[in-house]
Amino acid sequence: MNETTTLTQTKELSPEDRANWKADIAEGIDLLSEQEKLVIALHYHEELTIAEIAHVLEISERKVKKIRDKTLQKILNR
Repeated sequence: MNETTTLTQTKELSPEDRANWKADIAEGIDLLSEQEKLVIALHYHEELTIAEIAHVLEISERKVKKIRDKTLQKILNR
């Protein structure tokens, strides 16, 4: 499967390809540090803003953005 498959494109995938895509994402998440997992989970699952995440983790908003952006690149480019 193409590593650049986006969330919107997954609806067009066959059930088997969709399952493989989900497995790839889960495997990529397993390779992340705890801080990376936390930022991604808070932002995308809990839908917290960058400012809220910075407050919760007691780090700057700039650091949260940097962690989020590097983590997404790490997942997409693995």
